[in-house]
Amino acid sequence: MKKLFSGCLTIIGAIVVIGIIIAVATGGDDSTTTSTEGTSSDEPKEETKEEQTETIGIGETATIDDIGFTVTNAESKTTIEGSDEYTEPVTTDNQFIVLDVTINNGKSEAITTDSEFFTLVSNDGTEYSPKNDGDLMMVIPTDKMLFFEEINPGLKKEGMIVFEVGSDVQMSDLTLKADAGFWGTQSVNINLN
Repeated sequence: MKKLFSGCLTIIGAIVVIGIIIAVATGGDDSTTTSTEGTSSDEPKEETKEEQTETIGIGETATIDDIGFTVTNAESKTTIEGSDEYTEPVTTDNQFIVLDVTINNGKSEAITTDSEFFTLVSNDGTEYSPKNDGDLMMVIPTDKMLFFEEINPGLKKEGMIVFEVGSDVQMSDLTLKADAGFWGTQSVNINLN
């Protein structure tokens, strides 16, 4: 019992350390600007938030914190086929929104990206997280996986992100929100219509 408990603590500790390393590696703009001019402290905060969110469409690239995001293709499917004859297809009674994305690292240091940096948002504000279960990971080609992928400066990574949404959800009502990192304050919205 003690071995099991200490093993679990070791794994949890390792996950925390990895999370801290990734947070430091992905960085973020920690600088703050204080303005003494203006009539209210709320106004600059609202302006800053508006400046940090850009909305684009499929095929267009948005850059935040020197990281470029592009959705090159968006499809709605009920079945995702395996990349070889040994892998069973993954199906759903709902629908999969399958997005092909390109992430371009324009920074002077390596970045780490993950599919969890992306969220699908419907017109009514409903948010969908990427589907990352084992069956789905088996059908996504290895070179298209976005699971804690490191991208060196000046390089880009093409990946696939899959969301499972209700069968009544229209892709034209969805927007992909991409964040620059784990605790990034900047994001970009990509319309899927």
